[in-house]
Amino acid sequence: MSSDIDNLTLREKLRDTARGVKELIEHLEMGFVPKVHELRKLSRQHDPSSGNPPVADVTIRSYVSAVVESDRFTVGLNETLEKYLNSIKNDVSDVIGRGVGR
Repeated sequence: MSSDIDNLTLREKLRDTARGVKELIEHLEMGFVPKVHELRKLSRQHDPSSGNPPVADVTIRSYVSAVVESDRFTVGLNETLEKYLNSIKNDVSDVIGRGVGR
């Protein structure tokens, strides 16, 4: 996605936004959500009768770190998409505004 959004055409903004949405969906489905689910499973209270050893604190910290990093990436993508969408909104408002005065 381009760094200078305002210099893009409306078509380029729409194209980049569609790519960004696809990237966000893939990230959430393939990265973030599975990491959160795995952390949730690992952080459940240990059942001594299960025969499984308890999960080490360092393992939990490692999974939490991965989830936090994934969240940062998610937030960054979301912020970029918001900028694109606001720019698209402004462009469309300009086009509509010019059409009303005809």
